Amino acid sequence: MRFREWLDTRTLPPPGRPERTADLVAALDDPAAPTMPWLLVLEFQAQEDPDKLDVTLEEVALLRSRARHGEDRSGKYRVMAALVYLRGHSPEDVVDMTLPDGSGTRHAPLIWNVAADSAAETLEAVAAGQRSWGTLFWVPLMAGSGDDTVIARWKELAVTLVADKRMRGNLAGIAWVFAELAGTMLAWKRGLEDWEMTESQVVNNWIEKGRSEAKLEDARAFLVRALRRRFGEALPSEVLETINAQPSTQMLEDWFDAALSVTSLQDFVAVLRR
Repeated sequence: MRFREWLDTRTLPPPGRPERTADLVAALDDPAAPTMPWLLVLEFQAQEDPDKLDVTLEEVALLRSRARHGEDRSGKYRVMAALVYLRGHSPEDVVDMTLPDGSGTRHAPLIWNVAADSAAETLEAVAAGQRSWGTLFWVPLMAGSGDDTVIARWKELAVTLVADKRMRGNLAGIAWVFAELAGTMLAWKRGLEDWEMTESQVVNNWIEKGRSEAKLEDARAFLVRALRRRFGEALPSEVLETINAQPSTQMLEDWFDAALSVTSLQDFVAVLRR
């Protein structure tokens, strides 16, 4: 299959439910069936999640039922999911809800447990042209990536294969981020001490996104805490779901102010429904 483009596939959530949006969705063309393209749902995990296959099954079903292609937007995509585990491994590979005769539902995503790959072997595959130089981004997450000889080989290949200095800066910046996740940050910082760094816009964007997400989580937590202090621990599921699905820090702050001023939980629910 051939990659065509990344798609913005944010979908309308069912009433009363949080939005389900995949990390990335790629549109792929199948030369053997050009009128039946695929969507590949990509999800990235930094820790084991026993419910992740259920989540990707839901995402696949939403895209299958709502996404359309073709000039008249009537064609349905074939849809599959892929999970990339940056750390640890997928607790299960398949959601199998089939009967002995094969009828039912079976969801079997593509799964890459990055930490199970050998960093040294991967680098030699890159050097031999068997893997793209883009694989260098992932090496710090792989087994044995904290070894000094591995880091030195990574630097050698990065200099040889990546001519653009800014891209090399992106490589180094993301290597540090992934090395911290893998617990080998000190080895990579030591190994890249003499590396000529340029500012990485990619890493800066990640940091900014992380700060925004942290602010959102704090605002949600403070709001729920205020509501429980005023109206008791047992908050309606509708209230919690609405708060957790709210993407605006400013709106959460407005709701926090309302939580302090309303006289009853019913009055606060009315504020949420405006």
